[in-house]
Amino acid sequence: MRYDNQKILQDENKTRYLNRIEYPVIPVRDTDLFIQGQYGKRLDNLAFEYYGDVQLWWIIARANPECQSNGSMYMNPNKEYRIPQNISSILAEFEELND
Repeated sequence: MRYDNQKILQDENKTRYLNRIEYPVIPVRDTDLFIQGQYGKRLDNLAFEYYGDVQLWWIIARANPECQSNGSMYMNPNKEYRIPQNISSILAEFEELND
């Protein structure tokens, strides 16, 4: 699930490896929601709640780099999180970067 969107490449020695994924910068917009972090809640849960797709957790993580610690999926209850609402442009840029 975590690597579903990655392409498997092969070098000249037939060694297989995952292609590196690039993520777009997500600017603050007037339509963004701001929520308080909740103990025990994860970014993939938020992605499902707001976008209907757990695999879009990276949008919330990318929009809130200052809130993440050690790559954890769990929210920090002491932080405010930004939830981008218009994700179509974010997804289009993601596709363009990783085409």
